Amino acid sequence: MTDLMLRRDDRPDGGLTVHVGGEIDGATAPALQRALLDAVATAPRHLLIDGAEVSFCDSRGLAALIAAWRAAGAAGVPLTLHPSPRLRRVMSLAGIDTLIDLAESPR
Repeated sequence: MTDLMLRRDDRPDGGLTVHVGGEIDGATAPALQRALLDAVATAPRHLLIDGAEVSFCDSRGLAALIAAWRAAGAAGVPLTLHPSPRLRRVMSLAGIDTLIDLAESPR
């Protein structure tokens, strides 16, 4: 297992980017979920999850992303995910790639 990398960047436009890298699995998914829910709680104008550096994601990682998507929807915070190719593939196989707004680049 590799470490999960999380970095948060407040943007001048009032948006927030959470950069995620490494492996998202049973050991790291709780930290990811906490970080994303904390980000939603700050009520940014827009939340971008930059997952370009995610090398692995299991069902617990997907559950953390879905929890963030649900919380963002409930809070009225637009959420976009920029997935790595591996993360995009896992999301597609699980059928959740149509739930979350996906971006081709981390705008």
